[in-house]
Amino acid sequence: MEDIREANFRKIQQILDRCVAHEYGMKTSALALKREYLTEEQMKNHIRQEIFNATDYIVSLCQKNRALHNIRFDIQMPDFLWESGFFENLSFDGRKKYISFQCSSFNIDEYLQSPTCYDEQLPFFSSIVRFAVQTQYLEYLQQLENKYAVTSVLSTEQEGEPKEEVQAQSEPTKIVGKSNPFKSVLTPKQIKLLVECINEAHIFTTTVTQKILSDFFACKLNGVLKSNNNRLLAYLMMQLSCYNYIAYEWQSVIANNKLVLAKIKDKHLTRSDLSSATDNVKCIYPKGYEIIDKYIKQLKKG
Repeated sequence: MEDIREANFRKIQQILDRCVAHEYGMKTSALALKREYLTEEQMKNHIRQEIFNATDYIVSLCQKNRALHNIRFDIQMPDFLWESGFFENLSFDGRKKYISFQCSSFNIDEYLQSPTCYDEQLPFFSSIVRFAVQTQYLEYLQQLENKYAVTSVLSTEQEGEPKEEVQAQSEPTKIVGKSNPFKSVLTPKQIKLLVECINEAHIFTTTVTQKILSDFFACKLNGVLKSNNNRLLAYLMMQLSCYNYIAYEWQSVIANNKLVLAKIKDKHLTRSDLSSATDNVKCIYPKGYEIIDKYIKQLKKG
């Protein structure tokens, strides 16, 4: 009986993760779009306000939903629905609903139209999704705020210094300026980790090396890479963009620099191709996404 319970909870977790990814993607995409229209100072103020709003929302959710008290410290844990104390703290009727829920009946389109439509069958489901989204979003906002703070400090320190001296103090492992269309801040160590990720997930038709991937992010490839799975490529790049390792405009960079060929037809992937793939993965995770998630978590740990 225990195996049946756990198996169904893990399936429900996959559904929940898809909903969280979609809503989180929408929020970060909207924020990135605002960055194109706001000045840096306006953006810093907006991020600060968003941090306060997200914090207030999280506190309000916790106060209104006792179930969140049991998962709020485990929300970053994979399979937190099962691994936390959520199941044990459900009512007897609530446990029965989760165990007997037919995961194949879940309709993502219905959920997106009305996020609370499954709360009767899965108690607290929409609240858990919102809590997970806001928690991730708050972390993302705090990273952005720290990034702006570091940029401001560096700008202040470098003001009035000779150009040569500033360049000498720059991080030699990072590509900067016009030679860095991706606005990549990936270090060689992080590039090496991504090489393992890309090869394990078979994102391209050929095995990539650290030099190939470094050249890719520098837009200096000797030749081109061929996509083995556009959706996996989009998912990886979207994740890197969400955590500010590369620019939000990565689709245009790939397309404009003709870095990747389509798998079937020998034509370069366009921005439209990549945009369609990105929209798809926001709703339904591509097969193999868990490999990318595993490496992104390692990347975030530094």
